[in-house]
Amino acid sequence: MKLFTCLLVFSLFSPLAEAQEPATLKDVNVDNLEDVTDDFQEYFFEALKQKGIQNYERAIIALDKCISLRPQEAILYFEKGKNEALLGNVQEAENNYLKALQLKPNQRDIMVSLYDVYYARQDFEKAIDLVKQLVKFDIRYKEDLARIYLRKGSFKEVIGLIDELDEKLGKDAYRNQIRQQALALSGGDVQEKALLKQIAASPKNEQHYLNLIYVYSEQGKTQQAYETAQRLLKVNPKAEIVHMALYKYYLESGAIKQAVASLEKVMRSSKIEAKAKHSVLNDFLIFVDRNPEFEPELEQAITLFSNEEDADVNEELGAYYLKNKENDKALSYYENAYKKNPSDLGVLRNLLMLQLEAKQFENAANLSEEALSLYPAQALFYLVYGVAQNNLGKSKNAAEYLEMGLDYIVEDSKMLADFYSELVRAYVTLGDANKATRYRELINNLN
Repeated sequence: MKLFTCLLVFSLFSPLAEAQEPATLKDVNVDNLEDVTDDFQEYFFEALKQKGIQNYERAIIALDKCISLRPQEAILYFEKGKNEALLGNVQEAENNYLKALQLKPNQRDIMVSLYDVYYARQDFEKAIDLVKQLVKFDIRYKEDLARIYLRKGSFKEVIGLIDELDEKLGKDAYRNQIRQQALALSGGDVQEKALLKQIAASPKNEQHYLNLIYVYSEQGKTQQAYETAQRLLKVNPKAEIVHMALYKYYLESGAIKQAVASLEKVMRSSKIEAKAKHSVLNDFLIFVDRNPEFEPELEQAITLFSNEEDADVNEELGAYYLKNKENDKALSYYENAYKKNPSDLGVLRNLLMLQLEAKQFENAANLSEEALSLYPAQALFYLVYGVAQNNLGKSKNAAEYLEMGLDYIVEDSKMLADFYSELVRAYVTLGDANKATRYRELINNLN
């Protein structure tokens, strides 16, 4: 078990997580293309429709027809590349992104998508060249460059880039995790000796102690890591960040009371960044999932964390309570998650299902209608709207939406049966016996 694991929760498989695509190509609009024919518009919108319902092969066929009409439009190759990537055809995706860049050089969103392809197949040399170009848009792309160098084992370059970013942007918990990983992988014994020398030369520098704690943790020297943490507390009893390490040590040692005390210090700290606190809270959430008797302590930690600006663990907590069949609590957290991010597909799905479970039919009807404006190809949202309207006595609305939603069901007999059942219910209420009978027969055919 490793003491400092909670400080290392970062992904090496989600490149450019902070990058945002500019509107130039992200928001596809045929009106931005001049003098398009009716055939082109038809094929173009068909491509977008098929991509929206995950029929990527059909989207590519439609895009090829567009390309035959307008072979010099970068957006067509960019869209085709995205569909190829979604199919796992990385070479075809690369070819199309390169063609798009040839037609529209230095386009950031194309470069980001091409980088994703290179990173996914671990073509690090090409990825490095591309990220070096992306740095001109945002210096924070150097974090991605550091992450690639970490994968390549170029630890000196990693530390140099992280030090440069810290100097220009200020210290950051995520970048410190990358530095710690590079320190550990570059050779534990060597780093241990170097850090001990640094501590001797500068005994009040907290970072040296934290680096040494990390190295010991990676070597499995839990006791030495704990002793180093205690040594730092003697130098600076108010060193708050060390409790991230002590919390993990106490938790793994079974000293739950001390672990909770350190957890509270982490959550109350004004010096520890929200991302690092989020990591610790997620770790404790996993522990409480196995040890539900500590749920009150979890809720106390949640209360403290909720004071953080932009802090949001509502979705994780909603999922936790949903898993444990505490639907009232799950509903509350998903409502908060929705307020933070009203367009999140997963949040919308779970919140709507919980609203139906709680018989909040008016809320479910309004929210599902809103969800359909964002995701018009999601069959579940048509179903929820239909169920809600049936329960509100608005069977005509229910039938209309349910029949529209049938077009978006893809090989899901259970969902199809649910649609048919609600349609039977709607048409019985409306007094249309023929349609009610028809949908009953469809249910029987499914069975």
